[in-house]
Amino acid sequence: MHARRIVWLVGVALIVALSASVAARTYTSYYTCLPGNVTAVVVTNASVFDHEEAFSLTLYDAEGSLVHTVVSDLNSYESVVYFLNDLVEQPSEYSWGSLIIESDVLLLAGVWIGTEAEWISISNIHAQTLSTEGFSIDYFWYGANYANTENRRTGIALINPGESEISGTAFVYDSSGALQNYSDFMLVPHGSVFFKPESVFPVGENSWGLIDIRSTDPIVVATEYYDGEGTLLDVDIIDRVYYLQVQQSNNGDS
Repeated sequence: MHARRIVWLVGVALIVALSASVAARTYTSYYTCLPGNVTAVVVTNASVFDHEEAFSLTLYDAEGSLVHTVVSDLNSYESVVYFLNDLVEQPSEYSWGSLIIESDVLLLAGVWIGTEAEWISISNIHAQTLSTEGFSIDYFWYGANYANTENRRTGIALINPGESEISGTAFVYDSSGALQNYSDFMLVPHGSVFFKPESVFPVGENSWGLIDIRSTDPIVVATEYYDGEGTLLDVDIIDRVYYLQVQQSNNGDS
């Protein structure tokens, strides 16, 4: 018991030290307030300090237009929840897209997505702490599993959380590793696009595998999984790359 208590006290000391020195952080995610869909966001102060204007939460629609911004205080270890459907005044076909949380506080954030009847997916999103300073990055790579079979369907949403235009390419491979299709995309600042594999090749027993996505800047990938009748089963939010393609230097060697 004494050893466990000592470890716990050390942990508290570390939290206090970190809480006092956290730099500005950005959390990025996907949300959907389309008809029949519900998104809730939980934000938690993971520090022992009370904070005024602890964070800002901003929504952009699929076209990149600003929808709503919330700024909130948070007491020590306090949590707040926002039902994003309440923040969308006139829902439309573009009522989904980029969710941005910015804070100087040590935060935890969770995104709950569901239907009007039940929650389908819960994701813990992370601050973008990956630093590429000093590197010239050609592409940021993201990977997702997809299925386009009789009993499974997939939809892929690509979200630009930043202020600059982003270009990229999505490559679709079947289960044997054969390239089935590829599609270039362009994302306006804070804009989003949606892609269904079934729109480019037919349903089939082997129509499942990898969607490999490269982009010129960091994005968020949301993978929606459906059954054969189109019922949403799960949503996976991918906010971290699996590979950074560094620009090859030219030393002038002949």
